[in-house]
Amino acid sequence: MSSRLFKFRMEDSLDFFKELSEKDLFLERDKHGLTCSESGNIRYALRLPLFYPRPEENQPFWKYLDENGFDIYPENWNLLLMEAGRAAVGHIADGKLVKHKNIRKYMVRKKQGKAQLTHLKSKGKSRYGSRLRLQETISYFDEILEKLDDEPYEISKYVFYHCPVRLKAFLAEAAEDNDFDLSRYVWVKLGVSVKEASFDELKRLILEPFYTRLTVFDDSALEELPPIPAYRK
Repeated sequence: MSSRLFKFRMEDSLDFFKELSEKDLFLERDKHGLTCSESGNIRYALRLPLFYPRPEENQPFWKYLDENGFDIYPENWNLLLMEAGRAAVGHIADGKLVKHKNIRKYMVRKKQGKAQLTHLKSKGKSRYGSRLRLQETISYFDEILEKLDDEPYEISKYVFYHCPVRLKAFLAEAAEDNDFDLSRYVWVKLGVSVKEASFDELKRLILEPFYTRLTVFDDSALEELPPIPAYRK
């Protein structure tokens, strides 16, 4: 299915949202937005700016706008990208990446390509390579938590993240082992494609929390939508 993506800044979004909310639309909590479908086909999907409050499930769009204020312009936030063996964590202040760290660990078996987290549940636990990967895996999560506990990361309210579900679960286990309270932050999934956990991706994504993402799957929907704000950095 072909689609067209429109991105516009949160400060340009409110008039568009108010006009769109006049339609009978309901928000989806997990998607942080809404989907408009007809006869089982998606016409367009809207993701609210990530700094906007998380909606309730099936909350009418008009009610969401009526109950929340949107003059939210945080000065700083954190980005965390995780994949097996690699992580990138950065701190953004005033729209600039002012601090970052890349983490690389030996967590994947070269021949099979399995992450150590998966392999430990099967075989090879006693082998040196497996013990080494286990040590590296523990160190991987410890370094992420150590960085989030340091200045200037600790002053931020938000962590915007991208990772497989199982890595987020293992990070939570590591935090519990280290008496680190992850709830000190508001954790928000980026919900965008990420090429790799790297410095370049951190730089590319630093403004993502500010944007509305409107994906149009049916061009005829453009005739019914309010005027779409222009993209700007």
